Amino acid sequence: MALYKKIWYHLVYTISFSLHFILIKEVHLMKLSDIMSPHFEKSLGKYLNEETLVSLLSIEDINLKDEYTYIINQNNDIVGKIKNEFLIFLIEKFKNIKFFNILDNIEEAVIIIDTTGRIFYTNSRYSQILNIPQRKIIGKYIQNIEQDTELIKVLKTKKAVSKEKTYIKSLKKYVSIRLFPLFNNGSFEGAFSIFKDITEITQLNDEVKRISDVAEGFSNQIKEQQELKNSDFIGDTPEFSNLISKALSVAKTDAVVLIRGENGSGKEILTNFIYKNSLRNNKPFITVNCAAIPENLIESELFGYEDGSFTGAKKGGKLGKFQLAEGGTIFLDEIGDTPLSMQAKLLRVLQEGEIEKIGSSKNIAINVRIIAATNQNLEELIEKKLFRRDLYYRLNVITLDIPPLRNRKHDIILLSNFFLSKFNKKYGKSLIFSSDVYNYFYNYKWPGNIRELKNAIEYAVILCNSSTILLTDIPASIQEKENIQNLTTNNHFIKNYTSLKDAVTQYEHDIFIDALNKCNNNRSKAIELLKLSRRTFYRKLKELGLE
Repeated sequence: MALYKKIWYHLVYTISFSLHFILIKEVHLMKLSDIMSPHFEKSLGKYLNEETLVSLLSIEDINLKDEYTYIINQNNDIVGKIKNEFLIFLIEKFKNIKFFNILDNIEEAVIIIDTTGRIFYTNSRYSQILNIPQRKIIGKYIQNIEQDTELIKVLKTKKAVSKEKTYIKSLKKYVSIRLFPLFNNGSFEGAFSIFKDITEITQLNDEVKRISDVAEGFSNQIKEQQELKNSDFIGDTPEFSNLISKALSVAKTDAVVLIRGENGSGKEILTNFIYKNSLRNNKPFITVNCAAIPENLIESELFGYEDGSFTGAKKGGKLGKFQLAEGGTIFLDEIGDTPLSMQAKLLRVLQEGEIEKIGSSKNIAINVRIIAATNQNLEELIEKKLFRRDLYYRLNVITLDIPPLRNRKHDIILLSNFFLSKFNKKYGKSLIFSSDVYNYFYNYKWPGNIRELKNAIEYAVILCNSSTILLTDIPASIQEKENIQNLTTNNHFIKNYTSLKDAVTQYEHDIFIDALNKCNNNRSKAIELLKLSRRTFYRKLKELGLE
């Protein structure tokens, strides 16, 4: 045993001397610490600098008859061992490659393999990303380290590959990667990859996208509300807010919707709102007023006809409204006025999703979302045998009831200000309402609902010759002498309160209108007149619907 050690001491002493020489020269290539047996890992630091390298060793320095080369210090203490087969492999790979010192100090991870797929170099960054010591990587085959690597593909094709973002399952990381074939003096010697861990960046981008999606969702909600406001269909009562919430929910589905409400309440406007917020908003939107089409023409209007179906038929036939709406939405307004004979055909459309043209025996499949509306009491029509019960049940999947304007008292003021602003802009004026007009609007029953209010305000804006719209400026058709007399003698609407809170709100509203009128709508002067802080003044304006 003693003789055996002496032989190895002599061999390793030569290697140690070479290593010492390398250390002095400060060449930064493969570290001994990366390839030595794990058994010596702890003791290594006592004897060898981690910069001690093997790149200047030659194969002649190695006893090829032995399995291992041992590393000793200058005191002849054994501090490590390297398998000779592996050491020779590294020397051969390193002898013509002089840039590893650069690669070990870059941010990107680098790995180099020979033509067999065996790893003979990695930089420290690669080891950090994998969280595996270099000594456990070097000498291994790439498939055992990165199971889904494309380096093997590069070995076969000898063509470079570049990917801005790819997910490596074995690493559980996203990386930006570039892979190249490795040539040395025209000789193909392997392949290498340079990649950067972009997992954190990807996760950050995903979070940004998520936040962006949330922001877009809020933005869309604001946009939807703005679209609704611009469509003359606005309000802030609980009943109105609940209606809009339901409309937004049903808009994203293909469910049949039945909208019920009085004339002028905004059924068509609500239908447009649903369509614009639906998944079919890039497809046709076809409106059919069932009450306006003569009974003898409604079938041809809805379903179309073939060439020569009847006397006077258009040459080549005609497409019906359902076919024109293919992929989109059809709005059947005043569905309660549809003739019974037509109701049976509509029922078939709802049940089977098919139509049949006049003069044709072929059924045509359609893909159309149906929204219907009526101002009639369908239940009463059913009892009178004027409306089919089965059609009613098919239509009544989702019902949206629009409350009449007279039941939305606080929305009257909100709508009045909206329309006034709209028509002031349209006709180049800057009018305001007198408190009498506000009071009258508040108490008027509005049988024509929003449409009647809108028309009344446009009429007043056009004909008003002063800065303030008075009772005498509103249309005579909506003036009720008794109500006007009451307003003239009682210049506020306290007498119509439903609660103390409503009474106070009404009175505050009247006071604010009077103040703005006296100050010619100058808000700074109105603040001084009312002796309020600016913040309180504008808060009250908003609460009273006067903003």
